[in-house]
Amino acid sequence: MTVDSQLIIADARPAAFSLPVGRTALIIIDMQRDFLLPSGYGAIQCPSPEIFAQVSGLIKPCADVLKAARKLGMTIVHTREGHVSDLSDCPPTKRDRQLNANKRHVLCIGDEGPMGRLLVRGAYGHDIVDDLTPRKDEVILDKPGKGCFYNTDLHELLVARRVTHLIFMGVTAECCVATTFREANDHGFECCVLTDCTGGFNNAIVSATKDMFCAYDGLLGYSSTSSAFLKLANQAFPKQLAQLEPTGASSSLLAIASLHDSLINKSTTVTTVLTQVYDSITASSSPLFANIVSKKAALIKAGEIDNSAKELDDRLDLPILSGVPFAATNEFKPDATIINHLQDLGAVYLGELASHDVIEPVLKLGVASFVLTSVPSLKLPSSLVMHISSKGSLPTTGVNLLSPSTSTITTVGLSVLDLQTVWAELLRVPTKHDDEPFFQHFRQRPVISIDYRGFELGQVRYATPSSAALQSLLPFAPAVDKFDRAVAGLLAKVADARLVPGTEIVDYGILAAATLARAPSSIISIESAISSASASASTAVETIQNLQATESAKAKIYAGFNSGIESPDFIFLPYNTSDNDADSKQFILTAIEAIGGGALLVGDVLVVSQKGADARVLDFGVVVN
Repeated sequence: MTVDSQLIIADARPAAFSLPVGRTALIIIDMQRDFLLPSGYGAIQCPSPEIFAQVSGLIKPCADVLKAARKLGMTIVHTREGHVSDLSDCPPTKRDRQLNANKRHVLCIGDEGPMGRLLVRGAYGHDIVDDLTPRKDEVILDKPGKGCFYNTDLHELLVARRVTHLIFMGVTAECCVATTFREANDHGFECCVLTDCTGGFNNAIVSATKDMFCAYDGLLGYSSTSSAFLKLANQAFPKQLAQLEPTGASSSLLAIASLHDSLINKSTTVTTVLTQVYDSITASSSPLFANIVSKKAALIKAGEIDNSAKELDDRLDLPILSGVPFAATNEFKPDATIINHLQDLGAVYLGELASHDVIEPVLKLGVASFVLTSVPSLKLPSSLVMHISSKGSLPTTGVNLLSPSTSTITTVGLSVLDLQTVWAELLRVPTKHDDEPFFQHFRQRPVISIDYRGFELGQVRYATPSSAALQSLLPFAPAVDKFDRAVAGLLAKVADARLVPGTEIVDYGILAAATLARAPSSIISIESAISSASASASTAVETIQNLQATESAKAKIYAGFNSGIESPDFIFLPYNTSDNDADSKQFILTAIEAIGGGALLVGDVLVVSQKGADARVLDFGVVVN
């Protein structure tokens, strides 16, 4: 199957709607007990028992579509409208308008109802109806407003899963579905509503709303029906819309998607997988771990996962990271926040590696699916991939960073798809702000609208160092030629690549930041000196001046990434282009640390994004890898 394969709903209105492989999600909006069962919030809102019965009747067709979407391997998101217990995220207007509307509204948001407090998170009525119970590998998104994008992580969660096309169903059509449909349009997604899988409490308004979804020749999007979707799903083969499987060395049993499929389809167990992992560790001719979780403890954990898995739709219900083995280098304490997060998501922590040099054998021997480190490797072979996360995007409590103000967490694996999966799952875990001084939630950064064509078919704008800068980084002509060939190899995988002017952002931004960061008066140098107990001769004035110059370089970089149609999506920098380029590699890594942006090593090229755009650089990496 090619990367641009797709299914097509031919009779959608006003035109056919495409469902691209690996890029299509089903968004199920607010199918909660509070809206669909007789004793909930929806029954209070609805003026007619007959109309409320129509809305409750949506459960069956929605369940049929959900089952088909699961068969196709689509990304699935369930949303729930509701508020925290003190209602601090509920605007007074939302509550008071309903309370004061007329005498019929004897209960409103936050009041105690037959299924608990109305529209309050944690109440029985707040949860999804039983017939649409989410699987553990599906996203549950809690939202405080009518739109699913307002004050939520939905945009980033979708981008992190490479989604560009959305199928909508749920309640109510005139309120939450319509609001989200318009929001998604503004975010750049292609949208289609299944009109017989949505409804509301005023038939006239619902009818007009359904017409609006595809009005003005598709100004906002498309509409179709569940029967059209189910017909298409019945003609497709299983998992036809799932993410493309990695190939080559990354198609081992420990590739995350392959392992998950094997577990949920009962062709293996976590106990079997971890037994094989520990056999490989024992068979290794050199020590792989400095401190390792005992085999007995690991198998007890494996047994707990195996025994807790319940069946749902003829397969086991397990989170995507269940049973996935991972390790970390010695900067990570066993109780580091990110290790705890990964274990909460079902991954199995093996222990602390013997050194950074064993990352490659640990991955290639099938011991771990991925490795966490805070020191990007200078010796990583082209067969492995490495994601350097944007500074502040992942929790670092319990990690001994060389430079607390600039160092970040790096993930190494066999395929970009594995690293993208880990990133997408980590975004689901809330991070406390009080113990993370450098944490910056991605909602604090500008939203980058998506290109519905994806990087496969849309345009990729890129920049590279100038010839002079390349010659300073790679003094040997063969290395420059190798870098040029490596870039050409990446761009051969995309339909439309355009080189944009990059001298300002690369030469006078990124490389300048690296030069400043390596100066004796830089904060990186001083923090490194402190951690190694060596004295620093830098004065406070010099350090402040260096910080100011670095911030100026970072501002230039930010402006360069956000300067309109001539701004790059990514910067390409050389990495594995010479056997003697350790110093240039370290220089480039210092630049990445200094600017705080995300980066992905694919083959011989380091692909750099602006800060917070990790999901986009991983998406690009999946396409070209």
